[in-house]
Amino acid sequence: MKRKMAAILAGIFLIASLSGCVSKDANSGDGNGGSTGNEGGAEVSIDPLGAYKDPVKVSIGRAVDPNYQFDNEDTAENNAYTRWLKDTYNIVTTHAWEAAQGTDYEQKVSLAIASNDLPDAMMVNETQLKQMIKADQLADLSEVYEKYGAERLKDIYNSNPGLLDNVTYDGKMYAFPETTLPSAPLTWIRKDWLDELGLEAPTTLEDLQNISKAFIDNKIGGEGTVGIVGTSQGGSLYSTFLSSGDHYMNFSPLFFAHNAYPGIWVKDKDGKAVYGSTTEETKQALIMMRDWYAQGILDKELALRKSAQELITSGKSGIFFGPWWSPYNLQDNIKNDPKANWRPYIAPLNAEGKFNSNEATGSTYIVVRKGYEHPEAVVKMLNIHVSEKDPSYEEVLADKQMTSQEIPLFIVAGHGDQLEYAVNSTEKYLAGEIKLEDIDKVNYGFGYEVAEHAKNVKKEPYDNYDIQYWDINGDAAFFAHVYSHLNGGSAFVNADVNYTRSIATSKTKTMEARWTNLEKLEDEVFLKIIMGSAPIEEFDTFVKKWYDQGGEQITKEVNDLQ
Repeated sequence: MKRKMAAILAGIFLIASLSGCVSKDANSGDGNGGSTGNEGGAEVSIDPLGAYKDPVKVSIGRAVDPNYQFDNEDTAENNAYTRWLKDTYNIVTTHAWEAAQGTDYEQKVSLAIASNDLPDAMMVNETQLKQMIKADQLADLSEVYEKYGAERLKDIYNSNPGLLDNVTYDGKMYAFPETTLPSAPLTWIRKDWLDELGLEAPTTLEDLQNISKAFIDNKIGGEGTVGIVGTSQGGSLYSTFLSSGDHYMNFSPLFFAHNAYPGIWVKDKDGKAVYGSTTEETKQALIMMRDWYAQGILDKELALRKSAQELITSGKSGIFFGPWWSPYNLQDNIKNDPKANWRPYIAPLNAEGKFNSNEATGSTYIVVRKGYEHPEAVVKMLNIHVSEKDPSYEEVLADKQMTSQEIPLFIVAGHGDQLEYAVNSTEKYLAGEIKLEDIDKVNYGFGYEVAEHAKNVKKEPYDNYDIQYWDINGDAAFFAHVYSHLNGGSAFVNADVNYTRSIATSKTKTMEARWTNLEKLEDEVFLKIIMGSAPIEEFDTFVKKWYDQGGEQITKEVNDLQ
């Protein structure tokens, strides 16, 4: 399900990025090799999407999926897209090396950094980016981005506030970051159950406790009604710095409401990095969760149940935590029970009334080695990726589904307000305030499609999102899109989220060897504490063991990143 949702979100960005429009002439050049110097005393005219006169090579370190099926004899290095890139723009990509995506690739990148044997360009995580900056291994991309960056590319980055600041040090820009959709876990509750019992919408932890207890005591989901459901077998209790945006059906909000951020790196009162799982706030959250578990408010089989999702589908539970797009996973329940009125709530708030969340981070970056003669070639590749393609693209590639395995240096790149625009424009369209053609189809293609299909599934009154005003069968292929945007999306974009960003977003050197065991220790101890098979004092023992078994050195390495 997570993989399916990732593909949907990537599609949102791709539709947006591939529909942009920037003027270009594939036959115009910017000089031999893309020179930015002066010729005959005059400044060279620079076309961000112009072809090179002579071939320019870019060697890259490449992550590959060993299970991916290419067409015919194609490979990650030589395929329809790379051949089109060469024929149309005279940019020739070669692979300095390949490694299987995931751990193998990360290790290969770390080895290249340590040996200072770098390809011209590659994808790195945030920790690796900072290591390369400190080692003075990266090209300053400030000037080539300013001169060669297409307006479409600049618009995308400008619409994501602070994104380029994260890759700029001492006034120098060292990478091109991937963009991410904002996210935070909302509390999803069956409003039809609330209405049946005469209960108000929740805001606090106490509200959630009382609602869950009422659902259970009244057996509103039948015999064996479960309270708050989440975290299936093999899952995590909360999102982490390695999966910061994955909030679907875990218990992160119960920690956030205690100002606790387990699984990510935060600052202590002295401004030093500390692992959130070792803090007093996390301990207090565990104490509450232990009590809730004993009362049956939390699923008695949390982290042990094969499928927590099944409790939602079968109608046994009416409360879970998840992001705005959670309705993509609610269709089966709604089909089984057309009265299942799932609504999102900005809850639980902390004691000060703030809605806390960790911040989803884009931890993938394109970097260029210092000394590479044509860093502008990488900028051009990004321009090509996010802009409207010239006629040759349609002729050669339009009938093919290009993926990250074909496109070299592929990153997801979209406007930072994609979700907000889609929600607001669809609401205005339904209200009759704007016409469909008034929606910006060029820059917000997916938002246009949501609005285009909205009236097929949304019944009047258009501003009431309760389930009785929807037709799940009206346009089955687009129901989840529209329902997620108008129901979850509208709640989220209007929420005042207090974000905390992890100091580290990828593994440090010591983590490579120690993190698996430390994660196992953390998961086991926390689960035992919650389920009552270990005393709460075991938390203090865990903290000591965590530091003794590598945590102290890891904390030092994370502090060195600041």
